[in-house]
Amino acid sequence: MPKKSWLNLTPSLLLASAIILSTLVAARSANSPWLLLLAPAILGIAVVAADVLNSHLRGESSRPSPAALILGVTFLLAGALVTFRDPALIKTLMPLLGITAWPTLSLHLTPRRKTCPAI
Repeated sequence: MPKKSWLNLTPSLLLASAIILSTLVAARSANSPWLLLLAPAILGIAVVAADVLNSHLRGESSRPSPAALILGVTFLLAGALVTFRDPALIKTLMPLLGITAWPTLSLHLTPRRKTCPAI
């Protein structure tokens, strides 16, 4: 596989490792609600970081898209709601939330070039 292809996979690999890490944190810290909030925070930060890395690899400005910011905050809020309602469910929520983050990385709108019509 060419080096450019491996570089294009790094945002997805970052997100996949964050899903695994947040699920592990959620499974290991089932007794403390404050440690359980660390799992969605890890996932939210990873979504924003993967989006920044993806835009940097495409040659655009290194800032997160509004969709990634909204998704990161939503992960944190959803994790907080589930943590304070039923802490046992947070370890099953982390992989589900992480899977929904991949479309924000793959569906970037690229502006189309305008062509002049033939006269």
